[in-house]
Amino acid sequence: MTKTRHFSNLMNLRPSSHLQKLTSLLLLLLHHHQKPTISSVLQIQAQLTTTGLLSSDPSCILSLLNLSLSTPSTLHLAAPIFTFARTKAPNRLTWPLMLRGLGLRADPLKVFSLFSAVQRVIPNDPFVYASLLKGCARLSALREGKSVHCRVLRIGLDWNVNLVNSLISLYSCSRFLIGYARVLFDGMSDKSVVTVNSMVSGLVKNKLFDDGLGLFKRALAGVFGGAVKPNYVTLVVLVSGCVEVGRFGVGKSLHCYCCKTGLGFAVEVCNALIDLYSKFACMDESSVLFDEMAERDLVSWNTMISSCALNGNCAGAFSLFKEMRARDVGFDRVSLISLILAASSDVDLHMVKMAHGFIKAIGIEITLQIGTALINIYAKCGSIDSARKIFTEIDDGHIVSWNSMIHAYVGCGHDNEALELFSQIKSRNLKPDEVTMLGLILACRNSGELNHGVDIHSYIESCSHLNQSGILHNALIDMYAKCGDMTQAKVVFDKMPKKDVVSWTSIIVGHAVNGQGEEALVAFRRMEAEKVEPNSITFLGLLSACDHAGLVEEGKRFYDTMCNFYHIWPRIEHYGCVVDMHARSGRLEEAHKLVKSMPVEPNSVIWRMLVSACKVHSNYDMGSNLIGELTERKALYSAENHVVSSNFYAETGRWGDVLNERSFMAACKATKIAGKSSISNFSE
Repeated sequence: MTKTRHFSNLMNLRPSSHLQKLTSLLLLLLHHHQKPTISSVLQIQAQLTTTGLLSSDPSCILSLLNLSLSTPSTLHLAAPIFTFARTKAPNRLTWPLMLRGLGLRADPLKVFSLFSAVQRVIPNDPFVYASLLKGCARLSALREGKSVHCRVLRIGLDWNVNLVNSLISLYSCSRFLIGYARVLFDGMSDKSVVTVNSMVSGLVKNKLFDDGLGLFKRALAGVFGGAVKPNYVTLVVLVSGCVEVGRFGVGKSLHCYCCKTGLGFAVEVCNALIDLYSKFACMDESSVLFDEMAERDLVSWNTMISSCALNGNCAGAFSLFKEMRARDVGFDRVSLISLILAASSDVDLHMVKMAHGFIKAIGIEITLQIGTALINIYAKCGSIDSARKIFTEIDDGHIVSWNSMIHAYVGCGHDNEALELFSQIKSRNLKPDEVTMLGLILACRNSGELNHGVDIHSYIESCSHLNQSGILHNALIDMYAKCGDMTQAKVVFDKMPKKDVVSWTSIIVGHAVNGQGEEALVAFRRMEAEKVEPNSITFLGLLSACDHAGLVEEGKRFYDTMCNFYHIWPRIEHYGCVVDMHARSGRLEEAHKLVKSMPVEPNSVIWRMLVSACKVHSNYDMGSNLIGELTERKALYSAENHVVSSNFYAETGRWGDVLNERSFMAACKATKIAGKSSISNFSE
């Protein structure tokens, strides 16, 4: 007989007074072992009320209160039960129960509304204050947490180890207050492993990984007493920290420690190690760990599916999900999102539709999180219509879904559609954030819609939560530059209170693409004077500026500076700029020599640069030889190469070769993409 049938039968009983209590308690015990629903809690409350036990037996009241606090769906029922319970049960029992339920489960904000009442009616119970502090930590409510700390000091509960552990966790929420946590930790005479774990977790969370690792080593050395040894929680925190800070070597050492001490058998530790190896693309090690696990939970399966998605193994992710379902392992949103991401790793629209179809077939609601993942992936696969359909299904007035749709439009080249969403966002009184505005700026940059760009710029300046964003100002500089308005780009740049390498690079590249070579060089000198270190993109902009302005010697010096002073390894784009710079100025032999000495295989763009330069400078022998080399590299020979070859042959009067090139293009149906301007007329 199922639990549901047991419950139904018991509810229909009309027992004697002795059996009434037994029946109600059995009902409560039964539902402690399954997830309560609103209906079941109300039924139990009705049964207790009709039998009179709700008024006469405090233990039943407390059990009912605990049951209502056990899941977020029934939490709203707890308030009236709590109000009634205070009249029938001791405060020292009801308040801790209520605070624990509110502080640790669904709504820590309610803890603060009860705080003043707590101070008046309950005894000085350390558990209550520990619950309050945990609620503060969950919300990062440091001001309220400090108030609780003051109360703890005033009533003399600062000796309690659990309370101090909660305070350490609270102060670890902020990089600026982590020092308070250290003072509390150092001042404790009796430390437990929970204390050490709280401190290690706080240090790792605040990017102080080496300090956390040092604390782990001190615990290993017995500094805090022989009984305080790292446990599985310590290892999970440190291994996860290795993933965050990129310390793969330390992670492998911790894995060895786990194997030696037996902590590696803990499911939580195995999950963390699987995540470590997968994030560093060591899928073989992840698979071995997963296969050797004696027990797996949902996190284990989700981690492996996510690992496959991260490393582009779509088939492996689907196979794991199928096996998980066959073993009757439940799944959650993380499972489904990982499955969707796995389908997108191969940019396989068919697999994405399979994942989407499965979600619909089993009746899972398309939540905001799942919906935005589907929008992003459909856009990545080029299916903007499917992305738009998902957007209309999940639109719940949350800016996140609008952001996803804006970036989906931009990614698929539908920039005007993305800009149209902005007016809808404003009409619905939604609050755009940094992600929203970045997508709209990109749409303006790609489409050349400078009128819209000016409107978006004005909106950003009018919003206090946006006008201080360095990311948005960098994007605006790039937008104005790509739309040909360097005057406005410089205005935005000069107004920025703090300029980073992206800001300087954006203005340098902007000068370069607008043919202002000297201005780009001046900007770079200012950048060096400000002690901002350039990156590879900065030098790409400089080399491009020198290339288009004919500043060959300056370009050569910048190339040497990049390689020898800043130790930046040149990419093929840098080589292309230097080759084109020499070729444009007629230094064809130097350009050809550089191409031959490149450590990477030159692409067809570089060969076309040389051939075109040979035509311009009438070096027909070299040009003919280069076309021969280009023809031999069939993988590089594209429609654009045929056009360049045809034009070169026409310049030399070799009309038979011109006919051959054109005929070959016609036979292969090769077409050259026409060039076009993306800049709209600002005066329109």
